[in-house]
Amino acid sequence: MAVTRNLTPGQRPNNDAGYLEMMTMVIFMGGLSRQVVENKWDGFLNAFDGFAPAKVADFTAEDVERLSEDARIVRNSAKINAVVKNARTMVDTAKEHATFGQWLRNKVQSEGADATCKALAQKFSYISENSALRYLYAVGEDVGDVSDKVIKKYGARPA
Repeated sequence: MAVTRNLTPGQRPNNDAGYLEMMTMVIFMGGLSRQVVENKWDGFLNAFDGFAPAKVADFTAEDVERLSEDARIVRNSAKINAVVKNARTMVDTAKEHATFGQWLRNKVQSEGADATCKALAQKFSYISENSALRYLYAVGEDVGDVSDKVIKKYGARPA
């Protein structure tokens, strides 16, 4: 079954699946080129049930092990496990704030990008303050000036 993308890098996602999808992309692009991850993205979409946070949050240790052997995706069990933990955190955050996206936008607007990066790094697995800044940029939040390297790797896809 083909699953479609929930996002366009550099634009605000329409739903929390888009936020989880982009967070997963940022996590997996750490240490790899964008092209390597992009080439396997259809496999990621299918392996992670379209990144629906509630579905991914229900993944078990057996699911993580199964995905760690799945050639359709980048097989890094620590990062796969982080995606599952992050989905659980998103679901919990959404319970308190209507949606994860709403929480994120409110946090950026009220506290700024730097404070939001710190909060993301504390709250989510495999997200540092630096990767949180890339994530905010990739989901269309105003983070100020970014390098050409960040734009190229985490911004909109070339037409």
